[in-house]
Amino acid sequence: MAAIPGDGPFRPTRSGWVLYAILALLFGVYLGINQIVDLRGRLDIAAWKPLVWEVSSVIVIFALVPFIVRFERRFRLDAHPRWRAFVPHAAAAVVFSALHIAGMLALREVAYGIAGQHYDYGNLPVRAFYELQKDLITYIIILVVIFANREFKIRRTGELRAAELAAELSQARLKHLTAQIEPHFLFNALNAISNRMHEDVDAADRMISDLGGLLRAAYDSDSHVLVPLGRELEWLRGYASMMAERFRGQLSFELKAAPGLESVEVPRLLLQPLVENALKHGLAAGRGNLSVDVSRQGQMLHYTISDDGVGIDDTTIKAGTGLSNVRRRLELLFPGTHTFTLAAREPTGTVVKLSFPVAN
Repeated sequence: MAAIPGDGPFRPTRSGWVLYAILALLFGVYLGINQIVDLRGRLDIAAWKPLVWEVSSVIVIFALVPFIVRFERRFRLDAHPRWRAFVPHAAAAVVFSALHIAGMLALREVAYGIAGQHYDYGNLPVRAFYELQKDLITYIIILVVIFANREFKIRRTGELRAAELAAELSQARLKHLTAQIEPHFLFNALNAISNRMHEDVDAADRMISDLGGLLRAAYDSDSHVLVPLGRELEWLRGYASMMAERFRGQLSFELKAAPGLESVEVPRLLLQPLVENALKHGLAAGRGNLSVDVSRQGQMLHYTISDDGVGIDDTTIKAGTGLSNVRRRLELLFPGTHTFTLAAREPTGTVVKLSFPVAN
């Protein structure tokens, strides 16, 4: 619904007032043309006269509308008790009618005077009573439009605010879910370093160095839900390097990514928990092959994480922090537009596949 000049907290611009005046003039001309059509055959009435009648009336009404808007702000229709609005507006309707009659008669007198004629308004009391009935209806219509316009704005503002709050809540939940991954990863990494330290101090030292690099990279982007794929893959390579130190000579890790995808925005720390889950459940002994493949088809990005371990059962995705976390984040970020599946790999192992839309 179009705003009425004077409505809302801001003053209308000059172009707004010009548009409002043009609208009033066009509406008056429209009513005048209809009047001409109704009076066709009346040879004693020149065609310009109905135009003057209607345009003069509409111009005065439109000129008074901004004052009614301001008056309604002071005596709102939804005020309690109702009489606080009814009494002032009843009086204002009479004043509105008086100003309307006086204004349109003055304009008609001027227009007729330019044409060298005199405008005959007839019996003034009768004319005033006739116009008052119409003006009361007009005043009520104006009030209804003002009220509806305000209610629409309030409802629209409420809807926008609700959408903003929902988005903020989703962002907060996403950050919370992402934050869950980091302590879980850190605990597992420290446990792996502790175990390795008893076997190879130099390897444990390298793992500590790799962990420091991973933590720095993680905290550099900890306020972001989405990060470039290049950064996500770099983080994953660091994690794989640390795990390779833990299972030296036993674990084979392969990362393949289609060229040209480094700048694509992807959910942060989405691949690492999937790889960690494969190491924990599929390759628990640290022996075997693990591969990660990243590709794109149209607007969909595809992750495939495959291992040749013992496989996992259906309860893992329900109870495990990593997989259930990934699933919840995908549902928040890409509701109804993502896929996430686990399947057996022949002859042994597990394949995790997921896909989601990307913007660039």
